[in-house]
Amino acid sequence: MIDSFPKATSYLSSLDMAHSDGLDQLSKELLENPEHYERVSQSLRRRFVRGAETVFGIDRGGKRTRIKRVGENGKYRYFIEGSNGSWSEPDERIWVVSMFGLWQKSKGKV
Repeated sequence: MIDSFPKATSYLSSLDMAHSDGLDQLSKELLENPEHYERVSQSLRRRFVRGAETVFGIDRGGKRTRIKRVGENGKYRYFIEGSNGSWSEPDERIWVVSMFGLWQKSKGKV
């Protein structure tokens, strides 16, 4: 699993987890536990398959944000809504899954 997200792995390995935010902590946990990553990732995919245009996540600042999925040529790309309303695509999907996972945790769903 760690090989799948080299940028996130490099970034997270340089942090002191005792002083990191919830997004970093959950991302590291998901990288270290492929089964947990897959559960959260499948839950995110199911939301879109069932017709959601956007789903909620929690960003680095602890604020609720929206996530959308765009299909192109049989591949899906995920985008995060910024505070100014613009959409951006994270470098690696682990960040989208982690934001959704934080939202699930806040609702007691994980």
